[in-house]
This record gives sequence, C-alpha cells and structure tokens, in this order.
Amino acid sequence: MSVEITLKEVADIVGITPTYFSTLFKKLTNETFVSYRIHRRMEKARELLSNSHMRTVDVAAEVGYDDYPHFTKTFKKIFGISPSDYRVSIGIK
Repeated sequence: MSVEITLKEVADIVGITPTYFSTLFKKLTNETFVSYRIHRRMEKARELLSNSHMRTVDVAAEVGYDDYPHFTKTFKKIFGISPSDYRVSIGIK
C-alpha cells in the first residue's frame, strides 16, 4: 500500500509553513500540491495497469485509493478513459 505524504509533512521537512509551501509550489509548478500528487498517483496507476497480473482494484489500493469508484472516476477525469478501457486499449483483457 502506498503512503501518502501530506502538504504539512512536506512543509515541515523544508522548514516553512504549509501555506507558504503551497504558494511557492503553485508559483514554481503552475499546479497545486494536491493536483500534483493526484497526477503522480494516476501516472503510477497507469503504469501498474500495464501489468496484466494485477487486478484493477489492487492497482487502486496500491496508489492510495480505498474507494474504487473514486479511483475510476479520477482516472477517467485525468486520462479520458476508464481503467478497464485503458487496459483494453493496450491489449489487456
């Protein structure tokens, strides 16, 4: 199971307030920290979905989604295709 790092934890590591870290992160990346974290999780999910030996529900859990419907909704929002349709598109049934 993946461990999710929070904005506060990152801010504490670099020694600044979460609000200031969030502002700097957005300024430097043009993306919020939460959005960045979601996109990285979805990229990892797409990579794991390429492994035909993992069930989709297990991929969701591996990237930190205990709520499978929320995972599929988020994946589809980011990539425009459901996780199962993605698998079909790369030749995995």
